[in-house]
Amino acid sequence: DTGVMDENRYFDVFVEYAKASPEELLVRITAANRGPETAELHVLPTLWFRNTWASWIATPEEKPLLKRIDGPKGMRTIVAKHPTLGTYYLYCKGDVPLLFTENETNNARLFPEYPNASPWVKDGINDYLVHAQRSAVNPDRTGTKAAAHFQPHVAPGKTAAERRNHQDRGD
Repeated sequence: DTGVMDENRYFDVFVEYAKASPEELLVRITAANRGPETAELHVLPTLWFRNTWASWIATPEEKPLLKRIDGPKGMRTIVAKHPTLGTYYLYCKGDVPLLFTENETNNARLFPEYPNASPWVKDGINDYLVHAQRSAVNPDRTGTKAAAHFQPHVAPGKTAAERRNHQDRGD
């Protein structure tokens, strides 16, 4: 027994998806604080492209792009541009920080004899949050992996919900 569930100090997290059309999704993330005290939670809905562009792939594809853009008022917006799949948008309600990196292996950590293709590797969001390495995410807010960083404080027995809207708007 690790004691990790002692005093019910945990969150139940529920993720729900709804489709308004074949190309439009709504995602709701609800976190319920089961503990006896108000607690902060880090919720990181993440969007990424599967790495099909790396030089070690037999037939690499053109690299896609995630980028922060100006969107509707009161929303943080990411445009996702893929050479085959097209253009999509992710809308995050509120003034939430958006963290960007590349969905590429951290060779410096795992295979030191091979240099990283970019200073922003796939574990950069973790390093930014857990180790306070602010340079681990791309300051230009572009990449192939991105996360919105929600930090709700949830009272005991209460819930917090975050909603994301994802839709295809074409070019």
